[in-house]
Amino acid sequence: MLEIVPNAAIVVDNSDAVAAIVIAGGGIGMSPTYIAAPFLEHGELMPVLKDYAIDRFNITALWPESRRGNPAVKAFVAFLGEVFPAEAAWDRIFAASVVAEGIMLNCEDCRRLALKYGDKLEVRE
Repeated sequence: MLEIVPNAAIVVDNSDAVAAIVIAGGGIGMSPTYIAAPFLEHGELMPVLKDYAIDRFNITALWPESRRGNPAVKAFVAFLGEVFPAEAAWDRIFAASVVAEGIMLNCEDCRRLALKYGDKLEVRE
């Protein structure tokens, strides 16, 4: 497994902020598909670096055995299942693009990189 830790001018721990920074021209960012997909669909972002995809992270709900029958716990777990289904629309958007999960780049940045690096960079629109 190859791990790359780039020098970063901006470090945030909020996926919405990552998307906003990348859309504003802040460079390359990594965000969950459910955040990036609408921007990809509208052409504001484009996925890059598919060879450096990250593993999918699952959401796991844990609670004490004593609360197993608790209606509030059951309702919350059902809610999570609705909001984050096993196959979500945002994942289909990314799959249709045949791209890595979560890697994104502002479309204008892609154009500038393509001009600079020519045929060394694959640009999809």
